[in-house]
Amino acid sequence: MIPASEVAVFLGATLVLLTAFVVLEYLVRKRGAPTELTRRVAHVAACLFAVAVHQLMPVWLFVTLALGFSALMLLSRHFQVFTSIHKVRRRSLGDVYLPLGLAIGACIAGDRFEIFVAAALTLGLGDVAAGLTGDLLRSSSKTWWGSVVFVGVTAVVVAACGFGAVSIGVVAILAAATERYSPRGTDNLTIPLVTAGLLVLLG
Repeated sequence: MIPASEVAVFLGATLVLLTAFVVLEYLVRKRGAPTELTRRVAHVAACLFAVAVHQLMPVWLFVTLALGFSALMLLSRHFQVFTSIHKVRRRSLGDVYLPLGLAIGACIAGDRFEIFVAAALTLGLGDVAAGLTGDLLRSSSKTWWGSVVFVGVTAVVVAACGFGAVSIGVVAILAAATERYSPRGTDNLTIPLVTAGLLVLLG
């Protein structure tokens, strides 16, 4: 049974995430904020939420919640509840894939929290940094400069999680290649898969 204190933390983190989504939706509908930017903010927020709650529950429960969140994203897309997340200029199911990718990362990492954190933050920070770089370059597709930024951010994330030089280099390069060649939001699935998988294999 999960302690009451951890349940309180989970509920508090969930409230913060939902509040962030509501604020982003308000900014889009009432203030005309660009959805490309609000989507990226939501992307980071969701990954940080996953890191915050992952250790509060067994893996099976985290995966179950992630599947439920993915289903909610599908419903939200259908009824256009959170246009700040779903409305982008390209065809993508990244918002639906993101919780599934986090679930995959959790399954691979098992009880090694540092591996899950590396996978979740690579997805949350590296992927978004690459996308923002493309936005600054006014590119409608992924760019090599974005890939370079992805490598740098991922290297910092993996190093901060306590992994060695070999793991840092291999994961940063291969995760960046995965991000670049995963179409239509599937990088939200493949980045955690590759990051967590490589860190397990490399020890």
